[in-house]
Amino acid sequence: MEKYDVLIVGASTTGCWFAEKMAKQGFKVLVIEKETPDNVSRSYDIFHMGEGEMKQFDLVIPEETNPIREFRFESSSMFSPYGKYKIPGGVSPVIGLHKHDYIMFMADLAKEQGAQIVYGAPFNDFIYDENNKIIGAKYTTEDGEKEAFAKIVADCSGIPSVARTKLPSSSVVENFKLTPKDILYVVLYYVTYKDKAVNARDLDGFYMQYKSWSAPAGKGYDSILGIGGSYSYEYAEEVFNTQFMKNAKHPEYTVQKIEKGRTPYHRSVYSFVDDGFIVMGDAACLTKPTCGEGCTSSLVQGEIAVDVISKLLKEEKPLTKENMWSINKRYMTAQGKDFDSMRPLLMGVVTIDFDEAEYLFANDVLFSKKILGGMDEGLNLGVKDIAEIIGGIIKGIAKGKIRISTVKNLLKGLKQSGDVGKLYDNYPAEFKDFESWKKRADALWNSIGSLADTCDPEILKKLNIK
Repeated sequence: MEKYDVLIVGASTTGCWFAEKMAKQGFKVLVIEKETPDNVSRSYDIFHMGEGEMKQFDLVIPEETNPIREFRFESSSMFSPYGKYKIPGGVSPVIGLHKHDYIMFMADLAKEQGAQIVYGAPFNDFIYDENNKIIGAKYTTEDGEKEAFAKIVADCSGIPSVARTKLPSSSVVENFKLTPKDILYVVLYYVTYKDKAVNARDLDGFYMQYKSWSAPAGKGYDSILGIGGSYSYEYAEEVFNTQFMKNAKHPEYTVQKIEKGRTPYHRSVYSFVDDGFIVMGDAACLTKPTCGEGCTSSLVQGEIAVDVISKLLKEEKPLTKENMWSINKRYMTAQGKDFDSMRPLLMGVVTIDFDEAEYLFANDVLFSKKILGGMDEGLNLGVKDIAEIIGGIIKGIAKGKIRISTVKNLLKGLKQSGDVGKLYDNYPAEFKDFESWKKRADALWNSIGSLADTCDPEILKKLNIK
């Protein structure tokens, strides 16, 4: 019989990081990963992580000569739809890394601290005690099904959420499966520009209206041109080809390589913990609302989880939902409120047509550095900020630059963002108050809908997406 303190499902970024942190404190850790070592996180090659965030979460930054590291660049700007205006990005540099290689490096660090990682070992189901409490998991290896007992099982399996979705409906943690409406399908074009005089770094930036961007790509390429879209890769590619390339007037290029991947685009689960269980990272939908990045943003919750769970284990206290509830409360205060309150406003923003957005950029209304230029640093809008937004929009209406329907969508988004903020400010400090809070949360999110509701109806019709 295998017995562990912590059993982690998934050996990608969050799983390896959590394994290293818990093993470093002397706990017995097992990680099970369905893929073989060669196939872990192979959907795309280059990924970007903020240097400041890497330092914050104690992620090793490889030396410049290390082949895992490809480049370092300054944060990029936010561009208007036609590329005429831009808002400078933050000051924190970004590190470009080879994702598979870096995750395997993280796995080695976890193993150096004593964590055991078993590859080619998909999760099958939980093991329960006589009181239906989770006490471990069943998984398969080439030698057949095995059982491992643990004081806590952590689901770090990403979008499939293979453990969370196996939870019974009675669990405090939601067991929904992500649908195509809840996922951002990302297509990455590795390109070289036909005109060698083009300075690719001048083009780096994010185009919110298309959910598209340009960023460094490493040796052999000038840039990665990326696009994200709901429903399917085909939808994302159609927006890229018929809208972004037409309107942004990007220089001509040659596509050298195409990669595709997915990221959750859904509000975070209401509770991360249940008796003997925690869900983390993409499996908990902990991604940035503006771009869907989750590698480092999920570690805000990770640090809290390490703190709470390690203390309970050292004090030999049971890992019940009541004892771990502070993970929920602390996360909602630290990041959850900021991330999820931004979603309704973004839904209003993407309904703005391109001409309107150009006007708002030009007049520093809404698309300002403080508001949307902060890129996931939280809204924190005061009465004065909202008044300035409304005043700027009213001027746009008077000049015939902004439609009344756009105003309605923006005001709805602003109000709902405020409603989400208030809701999460009042996240229950104790489990006993959770059910009444959840009912209010369900009602609010049902009224908000999802970003997929704002997709272009003509493209949906063309692609026969319903």
